[in-house]
Amino acid sequence: MLKASAIGILWAVSLAGLFAAGVSDFRHRTIPNRMVALVACCGVALRLISDPRSIAASIGAAVAVLLLLGVLAHQNIVGGGDAKLIAAVTLLVPPSHVVGLLLWIAIGGGVLSALYLSAHLLWRKPALVMAAGGVPQPALHRMGVLRTEAGRIAVHRSVPYGLATFAGTAAYALSEALQWHFAIS
Repeated sequence: MLKASAIGILWAVSLAGLFAAGVSDFRHRTIPNRMVALVACCGVALRLISDPRSIAASIGAAVAVLLLLGVLAHQNIVGGGDAKLIAAVTLLVPPSHVVGLLLWIAIGGGVLSALYLSAHLLWRKPALVMAAGGVPQPALHRMGVLRTEAGRIAVHRSVPYGLATFAGTAAYALSEALQWHFAIS
């Protein structure tokens, strides 16, 4: 019972850290290292509590993901903070589940990217009017953060993949919880 409580608390703290990282990525396009460290520490603790024999394999998988995404970050394909955060998230799951978790994160990224592309297509014309010195869209002008984000979308700025990492990890956790619930009922 105590073990299950500790696992639940570690997952809750991890998801809260991921949410905070996603919000920071959305607002500032940075992922704080302390959020990456929080998620990584929770992941190591989870592995030690649930299956201590898998800790070396979990760390190895996280390092492999970090190296692969680090190469992509060096080529400006993904952000450096995103690479670190995704590698840290892999520590939350058993090594055999890393690919499934990465798939959930990729699905989250695909949905987020589709939303951004759709928004870009919708806001492209008003952005051109604004760039030409016209009057900005009144609704966006009053929305503060959303106005800033609309401007980023209009000029094809980066997608805050920290949100996708949070959404994908939360979806993975929910799917695992549902499988566990139906397995015992």
